[in-house]
Amino acid sequence: MMDVWLSPGNWTHEQWLVFSILGFIVVAVVFVAYRLVKLMQSVSGKREMPILRPGKRAGSRR
Repeated sequence: MMDVWLSPGNWTHEQWLVFSILGFIVVAVVFVAYRLVKLMQSVSGKREMPILRPGKRAGSRR
């Protein structure tokens, strides 16, 4: 069985399809895990307090 999987030149269309789907799933899981790690890091980071006074808003020209 291992010799079949180690020689992709002899694969059928169905085997290529299974390989492609599994590859897509692996890439998707890695991407989602990466995004979750980045999200958790941004949530745990220190947040700045908003400036709520009218004269101190960004872009305000009074």
